[in-house]
Amino acid sequence: MASTGTEISFSDYLACSELTFEWADSYDTKNWSRLANILAPTVKIHYAAVNDFKDDQLPAADFVKMMSAPEFLGDPLIHTQHLMGASKYRQIAPDLIEGYHQIRAAHQRYTGLGLEEIEAKGHGHAVITLTYKKVDGEWKWGGITTDIRWNEYEFEKIFKFDL
Repeated sequence: MASTGTEISFSDYLACSELTFEWADSYDTKNWSRLANILAPTVKIHYAAVNDFKDDQLPAADFVKMMSAPEFLGDPLIHTQHLMGASKYRQIAPDLIEGYHQIRAAHQRYTGLGLEEIEAKGHGHAVITLTYKKVDGEWKWGGITTDIRWNEYEFEKIFKFDL
């Protein structure tokens, strides 16, 4: 493959890959302090295809508040697993990398805290663009843009906000 001048170093690749894992697993474990620890001070969130939300400079604390809200992933009746597929990265600037990731985000809503009966399933298949920002010499998770290809089952019944 010919060089495009946008390749990232191996150490940057490892840092971005780790941030991707921490982001996905913090959602799935509902570990909001873990999510907060990896975020840049402001994040670019383009969730238009999920909850019609878009903000290019959302303060990190507001992002954690949004994700952990009971109407969203903070709902204890919702369980998720964000499975990452193939990825590629592009250096945009010395302090900015974009990662393009195949993802299958499985969601299940249960009828009660016993998690015995499934009320609804909704699985998203997408390519997401994650942004990584270098802050004080350290790579941080800087945002997400979703390109949902299709959803399985009844995704519209997972969250309690209007999609």
